[in-house]
Amino acid sequence: MLSTVAPLLVGAETHVELPVPPFAYGLMALAVFAMMLAALFAFRQAATKLARPDNTVAHEPTNPYEGPGVYGHDDDGAHH
Repeated sequence: MLSTVAPLLVGAETHVELPVPPFAYGLMALAVFAMMLAALFAFRQAATKLARPDNTVAHEPTNPYEGPGVYGHDDDGAHH
């Protein structure tokens, strides 16, 4: 008899109430993930803004009255 009641008594003594309702933990986790997503979107396309030889087009200053179109652009708007 004592072996069946002892776990219940020990469990009742060590019960700790949560400081906030259980759904609040889910809302806090959702808020943290939303902030991380916002930080991720803040830095999107950041690597393409760095000038490197493989993602940069050489721009030579051209006379707008000579050469292919105005300022080096073709008539159809294509770039170099």
